[in-house]
Amino acid sequence: MLNWSRPTFATNPLATFDDTLSSLINIYLTHKNSPYQKLRHAVQITYGRRMGYIVRDFGQARISSLSLDDFTEMYDSWLTPNEHSKGKRRVSHSHEQMVFLRLAFRFGKALKLPGCRDAADVLEEMTFKNVRKRQTVVNAEQVLAIRTEAHRVGKHSIAFAQALQDGLMVRQKDVIGEWIPITNPGLSEVTHGREKWLIGFRWEEIDQSMNLTHRLSKSIRGRDAVADADEGKVKLWSLPLYPPIMEELALIAGVPVSRLTRDKLPATGPMVVAEHNQKPWRQKVFAATWRRIATAVGVPKDVQNRDTRAGATTDAETKGVNIETLRQGLGHSKPETTRIYTRAEDKATADIAMVRFGKPKP
Repeated sequence: MLNWSRPTFATNPLATFDDTLSSLINIYLTHKNSPYQKLRHAVQITYGRRMGYIVRDFGQARISSLSLDDFTEMYDSWLTPNEHSKGKRRVSHSHEQMVFLRLAFRFGKALKLPGCRDAADVLEEMTFKNVRKRQTVVNAEQVLAIRTEAHRVGKHSIAFAQALQDGLMVRQKDVIGEWIPITNPGLSEVTHGREKWLIGFRWEEIDQSMNLTHRLSKSIRGRDAVADADEGKVKLWSLPLYPPIMEELALIAGVPVSRLTRDKLPATGPMVVAEHNQKPWRQKVFAATWRRIATAVGVPKDVQNRDTRAGATTDAETKGVNIETLRQGLGHSKPETTRIYTRAEDKATADIAMVRFGKPKP
């Protein structure tokens, strides 16, 4: 009653909080100060789906009565196999659900919602089994086979994307970018309906010396950071050090590699576009198309396109690149990296390329 009488009742989290997990999740997803509001669009989709599972399965659970036994039962419940897990216990799914449950309680604790502090403290004392890290890789032979098959079936952009991912050891998102709501921060001339495309490699990022300079997608933290050119980590690659990429670029330019120069390539726009609509790939369509091509050349079904980065890193390590050089080459440094460190990192990136592909031909 006292809460209702306050002028701020309509915006007070307590106004909708009724001690259930469902009300807590609703507050987490809608409160103006929730960390959820600062996430990038693709991440928000994942968070929304995971939080939705909590509401679906345990939304009516009373937070004030939750104990260690209740959280254990939740974890065990999410372990139960379903039609998609082919009879296997869903260890990864269950572990992830507990991670998102922790996120919800931490925010409830910050808002001083009744019962959330105790629940968060109990969860902090608990550990939940997770699956081992992925062991699969896309190896050099598979990369070549996928590129060859992609060209054979007319999906030249898949071959180009595969060469970029493997050679530069970058994530899929850096190559094909992502589609987000047009209302989100960030400028882009590439639009479709109510969405726009950002993050991926662009032709204007290649200079006259064939150096590619790009802001790594993983380093752009939060929705608003996309629109801030000073946010994120920038890397430089000298493309002549990567023969497979130069081969793909020469095909795009319609000239032999020996005659390839910057002016023969497009001046602006996304570097990797789908053949069916001449727009950047959507992630799910790209993954499905890549999978069909990979299957056609005998790549095991448990191997995914995202394993390309692991395969390239493994290839470099087995050829003698030390771990510190790899760390720098992959861009795994902190934001406070000095200019001297950045120069060392660019050299490390080039050193890795020369170990993997040899020195460029004159």
